[in-house]
Amino acid sequence: MINSMIVSDIGGTNGRFAIAELSNAPESTENIKLKEIGIFPCNDYNNFNELLSAYLKSLNCDIPKIARFAIAGEMTADYGNLWHFNWDINARDIEKKFNFDQVTLLNDYEALVRAIPGLDAGELETITPFGEGLSGAPFSAFGVGSGLGAAIGIRQGTEVRTISTEIGHMSFAPKSKAEQELLNFFAGKVNHISIETFLSGPGLIRIYEFLNHKEKNNIAAHEITKEARNGSCEISVKTVNLFLDILASVAGDIALAQGSRGGIYIGGGIIPHIADLIDRERFIELFTDKGPMNSYVKKIPVHIVMSEKASLTGAAIVL
Repeated sequence: MINSMIVSDIGGTNGRFAIAELSNAPESTENIKLKEIGIFPCNDYNNFNELLSAYLKSLNCDIPKIARFAIAGEMTADYGNLWHFNWDINARDIEKKFNFDQVTLLNDYEALVRAIPGLDAGELETITPFGEGLSGAPFSAFGVGSGLGAAIGIRQGTEVRTISTEIGHMSFAPKSKAEQELLNFFAGKVNHISIETFLSGPGLIRIYEFLNHKEKNNIAAHEITKEARNGSCEISVKTVNLFLDILASVAGDIALAQGSRGGIYIGGGIIPHIADLIDRERFIELFTDKGPMNSYVKKIPVHIVMSEKASLTGAAIVL
């Protein structure tokens, strides 16, 4: 039995690593303990191996010989690409370079999906008035950060089977006059206007630029959300409100497209930090505004994943 492994949660902004200690049944999050958590900005490194090397050098303990790396992008167990930086990642090359016995790659939202059944009430914030979906039905996890990632979970006994998706690259469909004008503003400036064109950190800045009638602004996404929270900038408040409107509509689209009657779980680096700014009544109105499928979506619970360690834990779950 595997006693410990190195795990990661690598996105378009930060690389998170940890050593996961396993006991009893590793398919359960209750039996996984994380230690030696390290966070490294991806922009500081030229490739994944440099990022991993920085983490390994920071450790003051024995390095496990098994690794499971959850990474944003199209992943197989052996090969993947972190497209935010165009980093090609090869599990066999990593094994040779760092003397691992076994390296496995998986999508970061596959990892989150695996962790979801083990999350407790303190790690979730429920947006809908009810928290339980249809028993045994698929559920979906998606998150907003440098991009938009998503995966589907299907419970099979005590296990969760996962299907990673690239729904963030689906074409953006405006639902209001403001969203149509936003789309028109960036038409011809962005080659493919997808969901994550606006529902991401860079997307938050694009919405701000649209509302500010400028093509470029020297402002970061976290500055916009800070100004929205303290009410110091009207444009930032409007930006976050429009951003959250798009989030609600997209969440409903994902629920329909993926048959997520077991629930929608929203994670990533942005939404948990602005969950308190969500107008729940408006969110539910837009989430369920799906024409003849309104009653279908109304039965689906929506949760915000507040834990920053969930994907690290999920990467360690052995199916």
